[in-house]
This record gives sequence, C-alpha cells and structure tokens, in this order.
Amino acid sequence: MKPGALPLVQGGDLSARFGAALEHVQAKLVALAAGAPLLVVALAIVLGSVWLGGFLSRHLYVPTRFSERNPYIDGLLRGVVKGVVILAGVLIALDLLGATPLISALLGSAGLIGLVIGFAFKDIAENYVAGVLLSLRKPFSPGDTVRIDTHEGKMVALTSRATILMTVDGNHLTLPNGAVFKSVLLNFSRNPKRRFKFVMTINTRASLHGAMDAGVAAIAERADQSP
Repeated sequence: MKPGALPLVQGGDLSARFGAALEHVQAKLVALAAGAPLLVVALAIVLGSVWLGGFLSRHLYVPTRFSERNPYIDGLLRGVVKGVVILAGVLIALDLLGATPLISALLGSAGLIGLVIGFAFKDIAENYVAGVLLSLRKPFSPGDTVRIDTHEGKMVALTSRATILMTVDGNHLTLPNGAVFKSVLLNFSRNPKRRFKFVMTINTRASLHGAMDAGVAAIAERADQSP
C-alpha cells in the first residue's frame, strides 16, 4: 500500500458494522418505547408537583397580622414551600425512572456546585441574605421616612435583592440590600415624639407667642388628619 493511501474496507466488515449499529439503535428505541409509560408518569409527577406547589403557596396560611407587618417574609415562605414541593416531585420522578445514580451524583456534587455558585453570584447571595435579615430585624416598615447614608426618602418596599425608596423629589431609588444592611440607617418615623426643627418667618410687628401658638395648632391639626 502506498504511503498516504486509505486502507480498503472489506464489504463484509462494513455490512457487519452497519448491522451492529442498526441493532444497537433498534435496542435503544425498544428500550425507549418500553420506558415511555414510566416517562409519562414521571412527567405527570413533575407537572403535578408544580401545580401542587403553586396551590399550597397560594393557600398557605400565614397569620394576617404577621403577613401585614412583614410581607417580605410572607412571600419568602410561600416561595420556599413551592420550591420544596417541586424539588420533591423531581426527585420522585428521577427515582421512578431509575436515575438513582444521577440523584446520588447530584447530591454528592451539591457542595461543589454551591461553592461555585457562591463565588459566581456572591453579590446576589449577599443581597438575598441581607434582605432576609432586614425583614427579620425590621428596622423600617413601608411608609417610613428613612435616611440610609446620604439617601433620604420614604420606604416603598423591600424585595429579595433591593430596598426601594421614594426620595423627597419623587425619584424612585433602588439600593442593594447588602449596602443597606451595612449602612448607618436613620428612621424618622419610628418615634412619633421626636424633635422637629423648622424655620418660621413672621412679621416684626406680629406677636411671637401668637405665631408659636398658631404653628402648634397647625401641626396638631395636621397630626389629627394623618392616618
């Protein structure tokens, strides 16, 4: 045989290889057809767990008083319940399909995967954990007027990643929960008896005591009208 020439394949060898490959494909198709009912059942289990998780999360009983005071934890609990139910359904479906080695491999690599995800999504994880801690400690409530570092405004909402403020200029301000948790926070609405400072301009001929009485009466009237 000359250098660089391709070796000749005998017709019998080619037919045997093609026949073996065809038998292998047929065996795979037969196995797939035989396992189709289990696959349908496993898919039904997964879909059922998704529906059941959503149903339980929507109808989860959380005391009204608790949910009104801490709506973030209310949503977090509902999300955790839904995620646990869906995960259980997926594990049951994999076990039904005989994918126990896959489950073991996933559980075995969970620590490594968690480490990799922790490094890749460090900021997201930090904001999420800070959001949970802020919700548990409750340094502010929706509607409170707060100052976070140099940012001042009215508290709108606390989400899984950010704290949302409405500034005095009417701007929508979003601050990362991690930064909020580590910042100096001043809540102006927590103590209703705190001291106020304001400037009044009165006529030089007007009575100072009369102006003070009028200002106190106006503040008291405004306080009575506030919800």
